[in-house]
Amino acid sequence: MKKILLSLVMTLIMTANGYADEIEIKKIKDKHDTYYKYLFENDMNSLAKLFSFPAVFKGFVNEVQIAKNKKEIKNIYENLIKAAPQSKFANKGINYTEINTKVENKSIFKMREDTYMLIVKYTQSDKKDNSLIFSGRASYLFIKDDEEWLISGVF
Repeated sequence: MKKILLSLVMTLIMTANGYADEIEIKKIKDKHDTYYKYLFENDMNSLAKLFSFPAVFKGFVNEVQIAKNKKEIKNIYENLIKAAPQSKFANKGINYTEINTKVENKSIFKMREDTYMLIVKYTQSDKKDNSLIFSGRASYLFIKDDEEWLISGVF
């Protein structure tokens, strides 16, 4: 009887943990959707509020960058945007609204209770002729800070 009761309790705990993880994963994915929204609207003030500090970046620039505050986030993103492949597209006089960005998939991995890694595979193409501008992956390190999921690294 004790074994049956113990098994039942363990099953309930494992099910509850799986459900809790799904809730956290949804929160992280929603936060990432908000990140993309702000990024494509060029709303750097709102974007900076999605980060914890210090935050680490390694994107289309050569060196790893660390932001210690919201102002530094804005500066880093200005530089990342200038170095991104689509900047060459925009330098030809074509507006960013003419670029189609498609998220192909999002994979999320739990590293600890307060740390997840989200990996996004995406492509960017010209809306007029569907020619490829860029295809790649980006990784986002999310940490839980005061019960809120924040980005602490973009790679």
